[in-house]
Amino acid sequence: MAIEHAADIWGSILVSDVPIKVAVSWTALGSAALGVTFPNGRKDFINAPVAATWYATSLANSLTGFELNPGEDDINIYLNSGTNWYTGTDGNTPAGQYDLVSVALHELGHGIGFVGLAKKVGSEGSFGLLQASDFAPLITTFPWPQQDTLPGIFDRFLRAPTLEMLVDVPNPSVPLGSFFTCNQLTWNGPNGLAASGGGDIRIYAPSTFALGSSCVHLNEATYPAGNPHELMTPFSSAGHSNHWPGPICIGMLRDIGWNLAPGVGMDEPAMEQQLVVFPNPVNDLLTFSRAGMGTSYPFRIVDLSGRTMLLANGTPTVDVSALAAGTYLLMGAEGKAVRFVKH
Repeated sequence: MAIEHAADIWGSILVSDVPIKVAVSWTALGSAALGVTFPNGRKDFINAPVAATWYATSLANSLTGFELNPGEDDINIYLNSGTNWYTGTDGNTPAGQYDLVSVALHELGHGIGFVGLAKKVGSEGSFGLLQASDFAPLITTFPWPQQDTLPGIFDRFLRAPTLEMLVDVPNPSVPLGSFFTCNQLTWNGPNGLAASGGGDIRIYAPSTFALGSSCVHLNEATYPAGNPHELMTPFSSAGHSNHWPGPICIGMLRDIGWNLAPGVGMDEPAMEQQLVVFPNPVNDLLTFSRAGMGTSYPFRIVDLSGRTMLLANGTPTVDVSALAAGTYLLMGAEGKAVRFVKH
């Protein structure tokens, strides 16, 4: 239920006509990690916005509108079987436990494209030289791609403190390796920057390179626990939860090519405070409320393709039993929206 809840959150934010196939495994990861994720990948596919660049398959499928990898998973997630997990979906995580929804939401974020192909061996840094053996004994259910010393689309937005884009630095090279551990990398995508108010978006690039963490997270010190942008930082805290990616993360996903579902704004949590639905998930009768709402409050229910499924101007209770199972948005006349799941 917790992992499905995390998937529903992403499903309410992003648009794809192609289902995303996720394989989740429980395995002993020691104390090193709560989870590890491997996204499948494609390059130079039909409608690829940028050539000679790797995209997470889930994003590539969304951009093309059809499945590029039939018979293959899009995302492999390994969760630590030795962790004291809180499996509830309410975010009320007890002390000493780790919130499974938050961690699954984080790992799925990597799977849909919040991930790059950076590697450092000795003093030399590279893009596109990752090998399956780098992550042994963990393996993928899909063939490991030959990355051809090419960057991922995420990598193309990483900027050095010299204001050079990292993809413009010789690859592989010692200068590239130095930037990977400079602790001053930033994001240079327009949507992410808009979400940050134009301020620098710090990327995690500590002085010691950590494969799978460096250059693929937001900076922990800049966005600590309790910050609205904390979800995609490298570390999680026991007794804490976060069930929303945050404006910067959503903006960064827009930068790499994702489209947002209708009615989803980067300030979605604020909208949810004004418009509330319950029960959620729902089977038949959905009730919604909003401060100051009258009995003739107009609303519509849309699916994640933007199609209006129900339209009404009446009492704040609606029968949704005829809707197919899935994630929907209830939208008010002024454009405020809240997501809900129909079982």
